[in-house]
Amino acid sequence: MTYQEVVKNIESRIGKFKSKGNVRIKKFLEKLGSPHKNLKVIHVAGTNGKGSTVNFIKDVLKEDYKVGSFVSPHLITYCDRIKIGDAEISQADFAEIGEFIIEREKDIVEEYGDLNLFEFLTIMAIIYFEREGVDLAILEVGMGGRADSTNIFTSREKLISLITSISMDHMEYLGDTIEEIADAKAGIIQEGGLVVTTNRDPKILGVIEREAKEKSAELFYTKELASEILRSDLRGIDFKVKLDEVEEFHLTQIGDYQVENAIGAIYALYLLNKRGILKISMEDIKARIKRSTWKGRMEIVSRDPLIILDGAHNFDGIKRLVESLDNFKFKKLHLIMSILADKEHKKMLEEISSYTDEVVFVNLDYKRGTSPDELSREASEYGLKGQVMTIDDALAYYKKSYQEGDLILITGSLYFVSEARSKILNYDYSI
Repeated sequence: MTYQEVVKNIESRIGKFKSKGNVRIKKFLEKLGSPHKNLKVIHVAGTNGKGSTVNFIKDVLKEDYKVGSFVSPHLITYCDRIKIGDAEISQADFAEIGEFIIEREKDIVEEYGDLNLFEFLTIMAIIYFEREGVDLAILEVGMGGRADSTNIFTSREKLISLITSISMDHMEYLGDTIEEIADAKAGIIQEGGLVVTTNRDPKILGVIEREAKEKSAELFYTKELASEILRSDLRGIDFKVKLDEVEEFHLTQIGDYQVENAIGAIYALYLLNKRGILKISMEDIKARIKRSTWKGRMEIVSRDPLIILDGAHNFDGIKRLVESLDNFKFKKLHLIMSILADKEHKKMLEEISSYTDEVVFVNLDYKRGTSPDELSREASEYGLKGQVMTIDDALAYYKKSYQEGDLILITGSLYFVSEARSKILNYDYSI
């Protein structure tokens, strides 16, 4: 099979073949000799900040260790979900492993049914990482945690679990309360395991603490680390945090919310180093996290005009984005958005409405996208003039009204940010 044929097969699984827990993927991997048991894993769950946290850890460790990383969704192609260091899985390897999975799927279909999209990709990452002999694999939970296809590792394989910021999202799958959602995320905690969380909400922490206690796991909180942002602007962020002593860090990555993700990554690395599980100096952590960037998350893709992309795909994401906007000192905000239908789009629009009086909505070529006409009607409730355009027309429209000191912000969905990023990096700003 070709890469394109495997992708077509995978995409036919979107929204299908829901799994009861993660029994199906375990049974499939058992048929292959359980290759996942040969990996050492860092596991990251949460609502927001998972991908950034994975990326920070990967960028710190990649010079000393052979590090695999698995994230979702992809920004450009399916291959960018699965990496060793900075190198994406090749299309040839993707096609070869994909064809192998499709062939071996026959062994479980009768009893357990077809693999869903995320199970398929998780298996592909495991096979690839095990085959390539990675020293460790950093895995991002797709959704939830307890029943997620990545939650198949025991404390023997799992070095540490990280639980990033939890908020209301995917309610139709995870529950209608923050406690139910936290319970799903806390399901990645393993018996006798090591856990770090960046959460502060007592309701969320109560759930995580209960799970950790039931499983005799060691739980560490970044909220107990004294930390402070020293500077935050378009050049990056300086912050300090007290570990054994006060340490100062610099991020090239912009956006105040990235400090929380960075501290979670730093604390996890610090704990693994203290226990002799990894060997990494604090000076190396500082130097490497400084260089770390994450595409599509508070990413400056153009300086003239100034364009920032941010995959703030839910209400909490928009709230955190807005908190960072105050540091950027722009004259006027030109806003381009597209939001998935299952998000709290009214609350998202209300949150950002105080920063601009106009927004251009783009139709998302994805079945979960909200109608831009519907978003435009909702925007008017918060004093926003909404228009509907293609991404090309939106960029051209704002190019005409853009003045020095303005900011063009593109946000609302990671799928949309991916599409927009591709357009922008090939866009001719001389027109």
